Amino acid sequence: MKATSTLLSLLFTTTLLAQAPELVTLRDTLGNVIANGSTIIVYGNAATPLMEQDLSTELNGSVAKTINMRRHELNVVTGSKNYFCWGLCYLPRLSGNTPTWLSTDPVPMTPQQEVDNFHAYYKPEGNASYCCFQYVWFDVNNQSDSVWVNICFDTQTFTGVAEVEATPSLSAYPNPVAGGEVTFTYDVAGGVGGAQLVLYNALGERALVRSVSNSNGRATVPTANLAPGVWFAALEQNGRMIATRRLVVGR
Repeated sequence: MKATSTLLSLLFTTTLLAQAPELVTLRDTLGNVIANGSTIIVYGNAATPLMEQDLSTELNGSVAKTINMRRHELNVVTGSKNYFCWGLCYLPRLSGNTPTWLSTDPVPMTPQQEVDNFHAYYKPEGNASYCCFQYVWFDVNNQSDSVWVNICFDTQTFTGVAEVEATPSLSAYPNPVAGGEVTFTYDVAGGVGGAQLVLYNALGERALVRSVSNSNGRATVPTANLAPGVWFAALEQNGRMIATRRLVVGR
């Protein structure tokens, strides 16, 4: 009976985690929902003066909250510039000078009311590159309650059909996971050199880095030392994030 009760408790906890609404819903300018943990790619070229990605933000749930945002540099090129708007619009900064950029103007939000004040900007300044930034929206009173997306600005020229067709992938099972281990199945889809499996916590901090020795395969990670909540796994190659997966850890 005790074992049955424990199992039911774990299943109930996992169900609550799986059904809990995200902090906010993000949408692009066409109204498409951008899933938590997604990667958005904005295309341009080295001569593009300014690249931009706009997202609207809608608070979920039934309680008003104050939402703030931070930007993490994932991989950048020297000489380029970036900035964003959240509450306030900031001046451009040289990429690499501010690895983590916290907005100084949190936004009070009402449930189900959409705000259109987020804009991510990138200035290539003549550099052909692939630069990625992670933007994290969080409740100022509970920073572990967060939603994030990666926005990558691609100013490189496509070099062949094979490159376009290759699609890296990353999956996790079980997900949600309540104790035990989680198995990640990955496919680098383009050579294994410099590939890593990286696990980020809800604040965007690296918690685990594991080198990938094959172009595709599986990696098993114990979760006993991972705090309950939302984690994010990324398949990275030479500093570039090529696939991501959201992971829910319960107890």
